[in-house]
Amino acid sequence: MALPETFDAFVPTNFADFFALVDIPTHIGLTELRKLEGDVVNSFVISQKYAEKLCSQTILDHSLRCYYFSLAMLHNFPSNTPSVPQISRGELIKRVYLTCLLHDVGISSHEIATTHPAHDMTFEFHGGIMVYEHLRAEYIPSLRLNDSQIADITQSIMLHDVPFQAGMSSATGMLVHISAFIDVFGYDAAPPNTIERALHRDTKREIEKAFPRDGMSLFGAQVQEMVKAKPNCLLGHLPNFSEQFEKATPSTVH
Repeated sequence: MALPETFDAFVPTNFADFFALVDIPTHIGLTELRKLEGDVVNSFVISQKYAEKLCSQTILDHSLRCYYFSLAMLHNFPSNTPSVPQISRGELIKRVYLTCLLHDVGISSHEIATTHPAHDMTFEFHGGIMVYEHLRAEYIPSLRLNDSQIADITQSIMLHDVPFQAGMSSATGMLVHISAFIDVFGYDAAPPNTIERALHRDTKREIEKAFPRDGMSLFGAQVQEMVKAKPNCLLGHLPNFSEQFEKATPSTVH
């Protein structure tokens, strides 16, 4: 299936408003999704190693599932909407890869994370600040990323689990928000006629086979403990947060 050359750079943040703009998805195989990547993974090996150093295999697999979910969602993502600024396909894929790969470094128990000055902040901000520093240090001197790209990636990380009811999100932010929601909470946690428009279940299963959900129950328990320790954590503002996490086990989200 051919993809547009550009996509809407900004889309409605509200689930119902966003999914009113998209069609029911068809199955897209992982092999086809990998053809979309181009050289993006090889171009940011430094960030891959940074993620591998800080994150458990469970979080890495979660992050890569989010990335490939996002690539699948590009097949019915809004494009060429009148008066809406556009972002090129290659540029969006690059931003989505880095955002997904690094979006949960704030949960890391590595000393680099636990001794960081922002550690006492909500993990989304903590991780976002760490990623901001990492991206600027590694890619600004070589001109491989600019201020605007890093700003979008960082803000998307900081807000990736916040369910705003109005306003606009960047394409990067919305793709990561939806993909993380699907991977953690599954289809049933979303309002009717929304998530089923994001990702075909067979596509989801194929990605999960390549990047297994092993350890997600423990990950959920760790996140709940973190929210207890940081009651003002952004994730804790989700409606029915505890109940949703208790349901979000590997056997129920497929």
